Amino acid sequence: MFRSVGTAAATVALVFSLCGAPVAAQIAAPLLIVGGTPAGVAAAVAAARDGVDSTLVAKGSVLGGILTDAMMDQWDLNVAPDGDPIQGGIFREIHAALGDAFTPQAAAAEFGALVAHEPRVHVITDARVVAVVTTPDGSERSITAVRFRAADGRTFEIAANRVIDATDNGDVAALAGARYDLGRQDTGIDDRTQAVTLMFTVRGVDWSQLAETYDTARFGPGGVIDQRAWGYATLLAGYRAHEPNVLVRDLNLGREPDGEVTVNAIDVLGVDGLDDAQRQRARALSEAEAPKLMAFLRERLPGFHDAVLGRFAADVYVRETRHFAGHERLTAADVWDGTIPSDTIGLSSYPLDLHPVTATEKQAYAPLRHVYGVPFGTMVPQGVTNVLLASPSISATHVAAGSARVIPTTIEEGEAAGEAAALSLHENITFAAMAGSADAISGLRAALRDDGVILTYRTPSPLAIRTNHRSA
Repeated sequence: MFRSVGTAAATVALVFSLCGAPVAAQIAAPLLIVGGTPAGVAAAVAAARDGVDSTLVAKGSVLGGILTDAMMDQWDLNVAPDGDPIQGGIFREIHAALGDAFTPQAAAAEFGALVAHEPRVHVITDARVVAVVTTPDGSERSITAVRFRAADGRTFEIAANRVIDATDNGDVAALAGARYDLGRQDTGIDDRTQAVTLMFTVRGVDWSQLAETYDTARFGPGGVIDQRAWGYATLLAGYRAHEPNVLVRDLNLGREPDGEVTVNAIDVLGVDGLDDAQRQRARALSEAEAPKLMAFLRERLPGFHDAVLGRFAADVYVRETRHFAGHERLTAADVWDGTIPSDTIGLSSYPLDLHPVTATEKQAYAPLRHVYGVPFGTMVPQGVTNVLLASPSISATHVAAGSARVIPTTIEEGEAAGEAAALSLHENITFAAMAGSADAISGLRAALRDDGVILTYRTPSPLAIRTNHRSA
């Protein structure tokens, strides 16, 4: 049977116990959200505030996605070129609670508290999606149920009217047969993806000395403020990794409350983020490289002379896997030109930040911010009528995804997905039909504005200015 229990992260979790053979148990939910990511949490909270019950299924034991699993402890903020905020809604609530930098534990507690505050949200943890059941819906298909496998190996199904796929890789949409490209496949070169990174911590960093000695002539563009430091590309140009598929281009550092410093630096090339074995290979390469990088930094970076390795993240940070074919597609031109279409569900401005696919690849775009809109149509995969994407896997080109992949953007997608699900259920309209209905989009945007989401922006002059950009 299923019952509600509390967890250390203040999450309300729905757990199950089955007797006998591992036969699938079945439950039903008006709205199923797959993925315990920040986007998944935002979707559940938004739907609950509109009166919709949802079941949120997370593959891990806590909510937070890469913020908790991969130790990603800073926001890649969407702000205007002049620094003004362009994101409101649920992201603003989360940012106000966590600040610019935070620990994985703080992130898990905040996301847990958000869903615990909403009695309409029911959470199942430690369960992975393994299959979907679809039925014909006109010329397309509709998902009727999703099957999961729990940590103990037993399976269960959740039947749902609407599904939000908030997994980073679009796992549900892929199982439903929605078409997608991998990595840079849309360029016609190959289907390789951006590098992955295993983050780690170091102890013994003199943060004051680090801040006082940042020299752009010596280290390159970057800086140190409060709990964050970024840059050092000129310094790292002299570093040679010990494996051909490993690169260290720059440093992104975060200072935790206990003084430990997180390090986002080691890129591993040629890794398929959908493959467990390849992710483990990336971990092994990173763990072997980290001591060598630390020896380099102790000799050359002020504040690091006494630094020692701490701990590694539980999982690698995967930046890119699938890009689905949606009712619309976000392109690099949309990002660079600052396009804000009529079905915009949130504003973004993160630079076109592409981590290398090959060792010789150079950054093709300057770190400039252009405010653009994320179209609702990019969240609606072709061929499936009742599924929305809220993740780095929305319909975007390889280059455009270099901007749209960041978590603040996926959070606004999650909030929009939750609002859209409520509207879809209340009005009995599919997501695919919503994407083609000006009236439905107008209603969705009105609901988002009522919740504090920012949907319009007037470009100042000059159009874009160089920003303090940290490469995630």
